[in-house]
Amino acid sequence: GSRIPEYRRVLMPTLSLAVLVCGTLSMLTGDPIRFIFYGIGLCIATVMFTLNGKQIMEHSNGEENMWSGDSEFRKASVLLIVTWVPFPLWFFLSPEGIGLIDDILVIQMGWAFLNILSKFTFIFYIQRVKDNYCNRLKVKRELTGSGSGAVNPNEGMEQLAGMLGIAPSANNPLAAKAASKEKELGAVVIETMNFLGMAQHNDRFLNLLREAGVKTV
Repeated sequence: GSRIPEYRRVLMPTLSLAVLVCGTLSMLTGDPIRFIFYGIGLCIATVMFTLNGKQIMEHSNGEENMWSGDSEFRKASVLLIVTWVPFPLWFFLSPEGIGLIDDILVIQMGWAFLNILSKFTFIFYIQRVKDNYCNRLKVKRELTGSGSGAVNPNEGMEQLAGMLGIAPSANNPLAAKAASKEKELGAVVIETMNFLGMAQHNDRFLNLLREAGVKTV
């Protein structure tokens, strides 16, 4: 979201790449150099997980942390950390580490299990978040009549005037239809920008659409 610094978009993938590079070098080198690379990679991974926890606080303005909170962002971050922590531990126990487990079948099954667990659980959770968001958006549009959900102090008077046939668009169905479509566009823009964490740009984006003559979805 907009509360998280932009440089993290580059920093976090870079840290992940650095961990992979350290792991590869640890496999290709011998004692004691490989343990040095393993230690460096473990430290980088710890920094990465710490930043994941920090981003929970940044995203919630300090209302949530690693141990408390109920937002979908926090749950996704915790799920990411929990499912990726076993990777360096399993690496350490394998022949690339101290060799405590030397059965090739067990090692390969372990890597396969960890990869399936980490990737598929995260994918399924993000898909669930997306489905829930779409369902909430659909319900909100139905409840607000495709409006943006903003409170209009003159809405009651406008409805009364429409019922009495004295509203500007009461006898103009085309104008009423155009206004309804414009409200629907506003609702889509507002909901989308809020979901992307860019709610502060709602007015600017809507103005750009009006200037471009875009009035419908």
